[in-house]
Amino acid sequence: MKRYARSLMLCVGLVGLMSSTSFAQAVAQAPRGTAAPPSVTSRWWLVAGSAFVALQGQCQTCETEYPHRHAGSALVDVGLRANARMDAGAELFWVPTSTESGRLNAVHIDAVAQFRPWETHGFFVKGGAGMVFVRNWVDAVGPDPIFQKGLSVTVGAGWAFRRSERVGFQVFGAQHAAALGDLQTATATVQDVIGNFWSVGAGLTIR
Repeated sequence: MKRYARSLMLCVGLVGLMSSTSFAQAVAQAPRGTAAPPSVTSRWWLVAGSAFVALQGQCQTCETEYPHRHAGSALVDVGLRANARMDAGAELFWVPTSTESGRLNAVHIDAVAQFRPWETHGFFVKGGAGMVFVRNWVDAVGPDPIFQKGLSVTVGAGWAFRRSERVGFQVFGAQHAAALGDLQTATATVQDVIGNFWSVGAGLTIR
C-alpha cells in the first residue's frame, strides 16, 4: 500500500514539475510588453468640411473678363475604401454667394475617386465628374431668377491626418468646373458659359 502511495505521489510530483516547466517556457517565450491593438476602421468613410472659394464666370462670346468673387462653401464626401490606396464615392459641394443679379447657389454632385500614391503617407489626389445645379449665375443680368444645370468636373489634392483612426481630418485644394452651356437671360443668350470654382479648405473624416 505504501508502495502505491509513493508511486502516486511521484506521479503527482512529475505532473506538477512538467506543468511548472511548461508555464515557465510560455512566460519566457511571451513578448515583453503588450503592443497596442491596431485600430479598427470601417471600409466606409465620411468627410464633412468647409472651404474658401474663388469663383469666376467665362463664356465664348464675352468681350470682357468678369471679376473674381469670393465665398464660403460646404463639402460632404461619402464612399467606400476599395483598397489601401484607392477610395471611391460621391461628393456634394455647395457654394452660396451674393452677386449683382441676386443670390447665387451652385451645387455640384459628383462621383469621385481618391488615390494615395504612397500607402504610408497622407497625400492624395482626387478627381470626378457629375452634375451641377445653379441658381442665378454670376453676372447674368435679368429681373427673373435663372436656373441652369450642366456638367461638373473636379480635380484636387490634399493631405489626410490620422488615417488609421476612426476620426481624423484632412486639408485640401480643388477646382470645380461647371459647363453650363448656353445661358438664356432676359435680354440675350450667352453661349458656352463656364464657371470655375477654386477652393482651399479642411474637413473632418470619420471611418
